[in-house]
Amino acid sequence: MRQMTGMKKKHLYRLISLFCILPLLSTFLIPAWAADTKYEFRDVSPKDWYYSYASEVCSLGLMIGTGEDRFSPANLITSLEAVTLLARLHARSVKDGETALSGFTAKGGKWYQGYFDYCLAKGLLLQNQADMLISMAGEPISRAMLLDIFSTLPPSFWVEINTVSDNMIPDVSNGHPSAPSIYRAYRSGIVIGIDDKGTFDPAGLISRAEVAAIVVRMANPAKRLSVNLGGSEVTLWSADGHSVTVPRKDSAALIALGWREQKYPEKFDLEALLNDAILTPTKTGYEPLDKMVDAVFAKILNDKMSTAEKVQACYDYLVANFTYGSSPVAGKYRPIYKSNPYASMDPARKVKSAPSMSADRGYYYWLVALQDHALEGYTAMYAAEMLDGKVGWCDHYSSAFAVMMLRIGLPCFPLYVNSLLGSTYEPHMTTIMTVGGVDLNFDPQIEAVIVKSSGSNKHKRYGKMLSELSKELKNFDHLEDCRALFGECSYTASSMEKVMKAK
Repeated sequence: MRQMTGMKKKHLYRLISLFCILPLLSTFLIPAWAADTKYEFRDVSPKDWYYSYASEVCSLGLMIGTGEDRFSPANLITSLEAVTLLARLHARSVKDGETALSGFTAKGGKWYQGYFDYCLAKGLLLQNQADMLISMAGEPISRAMLLDIFSTLPPSFWVEINTVSDNMIPDVSNGHPSAPSIYRAYRSGIVIGIDDKGTFDPAGLISRAEVAAIVVRMANPAKRLSVNLGGSEVTLWSADGHSVTVPRKDSAALIALGWREQKYPEKFDLEALLNDAILTPTKTGYEPLDKMVDAVFAKILNDKMSTAEKVQACYDYLVANFTYGSSPVAGKYRPIYKSNPYASMDPARKVKSAPSMSADRGYYYWLVALQDHALEGYTAMYAAEMLDGKVGWCDHYSSAFAVMMLRIGLPCFPLYVNSLLGSTYEPHMTTIMTVGGVDLNFDPQIEAVIVKSSGSNKHKRYGKMLSELSKELKNFDHLEDCRALFGECSYTASSMEKVMKAK
């Protein structure tokens, strides 16, 4: 090894930890630099488009110079360097990730091995993929391959901010093998093309300057770029294979429910949909209930569990540990109104009723009696009763499950329907979760009945499409009303406090 020389005085502090072993190695050794330090290089001018990216990517500790005060912006990126960046981006995005990464890289061996081991351990690479990328050592990779390598980063890196319709990138059709990675990067503002037409050049090799820009945008969402490559209409797909073509201006509501411009895999995969869902954890804002949910989660969930595992753990907990019947704490969590809609009908209120629904359950009053937060207040009351007393009706089971799912971060709401009981249909509250554009039924109360009669939990009412239960459940006429009432805009801590404490 030889110590770096010829460096300006303002850069001498870098001598403490950096030695110029080889340009390739020094490019990807992790530096311990301050995040607010500004880095300058002899071969990067303030007039260059990548000037700020070269400085910031070093400040973030994701890349460093190539020795002798240079950044080498025109040098091409190899597969080994791309995987190194994949590991670093992931490590800085998760709790204790950088500590975990340093544990892998400290083991010695070839300079890149620790990064590959980290990616394998975190599920960012499969072994055959790692072997293939290592076999390419020293070879520069294409622009498309870089995005394919980065595509295994968590959904939080890929929040869509741009409109980019299918087949609208001039040189990347939907049939291109890297189309999913490229279109997602465009929609996330990580790349927007190399010209004003949005051309990507997927087979082109990619330089350190370009990679610095991409990595900074991935690490710092404030640096994402805007582009619009959308037509007037867009075709969206749901996970059950259905498609719909709508005006682009009307597509946002469907996209929020999980519809997307790319086809889902042919086989419906509930576990994959749950694990890929972007979570927005939501507390009810009603402190007694939130504390009970905290206590349940502390017993049955842990950070190592996937989203799908957490959903099943909550469902199984309700099925196994709660009993159908009159709650011993009935009424304890219900506020008292001057005209209590849960006790008697107020003639002054005009409400849309549901067929065959019991007035004594308060269902007639959801949409008007408690105004915008009717369903939320109703659900919080029954969920609190269930988690406190561990006994309740279908309202209690479904309300408790809905609140637990919202706390995990999944879109979920309770819904009254008619359920087949013997030869007749009776009022019944179940739960609806929407993932991948598909409304799925979760029914822990009916599941508990099935388990009691069969002796085992086969998940007969777990994540079922409504079409699968067409004989068992009817009358979904309030589904869209309830979805709207349980939307993100109305379900807030302040609104819940107001509803639950109303007089």
